[in-house]
Amino acid sequence: MKPLLEHLLARFKRVQQDRKRRIFVIPKWENQLETNEPIRIAIFLFFIFFCIVLGLFATGHVTYSLVFLSLILTSCTAMVLNLSLPKIFYSNSKLLLVFAVIAINLLIAKSVYVWSIHQPGLESRAIYFYVSTAVAPLLVTALINVNAGVIVVVLSSVFISLLVNPSIPLLASNLLSGIVGVYFIQRICQRRDILKAGIAVGLTSLVCAVGFGIINGGDTDVLIQQAFLSIGIGLFTAVLINTLLPLLEEIFQLNTDFTWLELSDLNHTLLRRLAAEAPGTYHHSLMVANIAEAAANAIGENGSLCRVMAYFHDIGKVINPQYFVENQGADNPHSRLTPAMSALVIISHVKDGVDLALEHHLRRPIIDAIQQHHGTSLVYYFYRKALQNIEDCRMGVKILNMDEGDLPEIDESRFRYPGPKPQTKEIGILMLADSIESASRCLEKPSLKDIEQLVEDIVSQKLQDHQLDECPLSMKEITEIKKSFVFSLKTILHTRIHYPKNTQNVEKSSGGDSESSERGPVALIQSKEGMEISSGVHS
Repeated sequence: MKPLLEHLLARFKRVQQDRKRRIFVIPKWENQLETNEPIRIAIFLFFIFFCIVLGLFATGHVTYSLVFLSLILTSCTAMVLNLSLPKIFYSNSKLLLVFAVIAINLLIAKSVYVWSIHQPGLESRAIYFYVSTAVAPLLVTALINVNAGVIVVVLSSVFISLLVNPSIPLLASNLLSGIVGVYFIQRICQRRDILKAGIAVGLTSLVCAVGFGIINGGDTDVLIQQAFLSIGIGLFTAVLINTLLPLLEEIFQLNTDFTWLELSDLNHTLLRRLAAEAPGTYHHSLMVANIAEAAANAIGENGSLCRVMAYFHDIGKVINPQYFVENQGADNPHSRLTPAMSALVIISHVKDGVDLALEHHLRRPIIDAIQQHHGTSLVYYFYRKALQNIEDCRMGVKILNMDEGDLPEIDESRFRYPGPKPQTKEIGILMLADSIESASRCLEKPSLKDIEQLVEDIVSQKLQDHQLDECPLSMKEITEIKKSFVFSLKTILHTRIHYPKNTQNVEKSSGGDSESSERGPVALIQSKEGMEISSGVHS
């Protein structure tokens, strides 16, 4: 008995060490590049150099005023980002992105302006309304967040109005069209949303063009031309955003709502494999996705991200699907394993999921969700079973008057997931939704009170086990999440009306047909209503 236990323990340790080696971590060199201060200074210096080169298109030579203006503007930009958006300021990749899109906006504006001054008859027609000035704010809003987009509106407007064509109407038009564009693009779920934002930018430019034209006493034909050009600006902005957005996503490894929309396609290779090899887990993932998305939307977080995380969070179960209760038939392979080995198999689906995610090049937030959605939770069923086995052995030793020193000790840490604990709100929601959906399968005839008690018990258990300690969810948000869970489960676990048999049809049918009629749709409904979902191991 003892050699066998030692052999299993040694094998357990070897596999556990292998699992730790395969946990996804961010490379050190990538962290160093992301936070390296000399690289950050180089980005600022390069942008100053770009502004100076941009100014040469108008002056033809470098002037002290141009160098001084570029230095002041870049310094002010650095201070604004440091004060209002420190996460962007200390992230070299995002800082480079902000300056890159502002540079693209400046280059477009300067190119159009330089072209216009060499065209006869265009100098007096308010050329600043011909320039697509909302490109940078819209890109930053889509790739980072709304706050960053608003800051870039102000920065790009100031840069364009000072370095391209000094003009108060230009500054006012850029600010207004940029803010309107950010407002319309803050939540994009489809490509047409970008087109709507572009049209909104164009209409705003139209209002500014016509308004300033009337104030300055412009001709009617000039106003009409500016109106058409303003609409063209909006359409060009939408086309340019659609072109640059996928490219910048890949270069800077950023995720947008389009990223999650594409990954939510159920025809993804991994999801199709999950549906074929582990159909119970696949259905569970779909249910968790619905519950988690609703909860995330209830507190204003990214519901699309939660949905995609839920789709892939248990993808590792395709390696050994028969060891998970939702995929089991009559045979339970755990009956032939020790509790420690069963726990090891259950825990290994996290490692296997990370391996599959890396192999299929899934996004980092999804890999994080696979790693963290169990945190360091205890595989309670097999832990209790191991304790019971040790207690039975201890009783047998007492009966036989043997030494209890040979009995192995149960280490609780070996029955816990490796972690880490959830680090984001979305993964915290996923952890709760995963546990609650699994536990809800054990409710036979759930009432609203039963559902509320189930949600309260599981959330309280996760809090007491300190699984949400590293997650930024507040207690107020957790309360809203619990309300969302109760509502979702109430609609999912609804009951059916019990239809009585139609005795007239039964009497009219023949003797052989009466039996078949009882096995028809009504009987099927009755059988479903009486069906009990057996409780088991929910990992």
